[in-house]
Amino acid sequence: MYRPTCHYAYHPANDAVLSLHEMFGKAGKAQEAFHILTEDEIVDGIDELGVLLYGHAKNAYWYGSQLSIEETRKLAPYQNATGLQVTSAVLAGMVWALENPNAGIVEADDIDFRRCLEVQMPNLGLVVGVYTDWTPLTDRPGFFPEDIDTSDPWQFQNVLIS
Repeated sequence: MYRPTCHYAYHPANDAVLSLHEMFGKAGKAQEAFHILTEDEIVDGIDELGVLLYGHAKNAYWYGSQLSIEETRKLAPYQNATGLQVTSAVLAGMVWALENPNAGIVEADDIDFRRCLEVQMPNLGLVVGVYTDWTPLTDRPGFFPEDIDTSDPWQFQNVLIS
C-alpha cells in the first residue's frame, strides 16, 4: 500500500528539554528568566538533519547531514549548524532559480536535486546514509499495556522521529 506521509521532527538539546519539563511541571507556567545561548556559549556538538525513509523491505533508512559547530564556524562565522544546514537549501534554491529564470513557479520535485546538492554539499559536513532496525514499535509497550496491532510496525504515522 502506498502511504506518502511527511513528518517534521526536531529534538532540542537536553538542557532545552529539561527546561520544558520544568515548565510543564509547573502547569505550563514559563520560567521568569529566559536566556538564549550566544555564539560563545555553544562550545561543541553536532546537528543531524536528514530524512528517515521507512516502511520498505529493508525497514528504515536515514540519510542526512551531520555538521559540527566547529565545521560551521569555519564555513560561516557567527552561524550555527542548524542554520547553515537549513540555509544551504535556501541558497541552492536561489542558485537554481537564477540558473533557470524562465522556469516560472515550480514544484520542489521539478527542481534538479543534483544541482541543489552540488551547491549544498560544501555546507553540510559529513553526509551519511544508514539503515536501521528501529520501528515505532521498538520498546513498546512501555510501563503500561497498549492495544497495538503489531502486524504492521509502520502503521503509526503520528510518531515523532528525531
